[in-house]
Amino acid sequence: MLIKNYFTGGLEEMQFKIGDIYHGFRLIEERDIKEANSTARFFKHEKSGARLFYMENEDDNKVFSITFRTPPKDSTGLPHILEHSVLCGSRKFPTKESFVELAKGSLNTFLNAFTFGDKTMYPVASRNEKDFENLMDVYLDSVFYPNIY
Repeated sequence: MLIKNYFTGGLEEMQFKIGDIYHGFRLIEERDIKEANSTARFFKHEKSGARLFYMENEDDNKVFSITFRTPPKDSTGLPHILEHSVLCGSRKFPTKESFVELAKGSLNTFLNAFTFGDKTMYPVASRNEKDFENLMDVYLDSVFYPNIY
């Protein structure tokens, strides 16, 4: 199957094998999901232990989400405050309201962030490849290099 390689930017023929490592992620499990006409793959990053869930199907809507455990120590709402603060500028995107700017100029089909009782999630989706890559770039830079410091 041809898969977009977001590290190189090109399309690559990928043959996945349980136990093999792809860009630092070991393939742990592969499963067909008939209800969604998809193949699901579960990966684990060798260095960090981060987990990656990838669904392959014919849907042209591209979806990405990065999620962190954020269990609260008290009821002050700190994880929710941080969720909003993280999307207020980053190393590559120093604008104070990057989320608002994205919402105005993106072709996104979904753009948001959520705080749950024990985790914070930053999902994006778009049918446009370039827009999708831009959304991922902004969100990843925002969560790993926020101007919060």
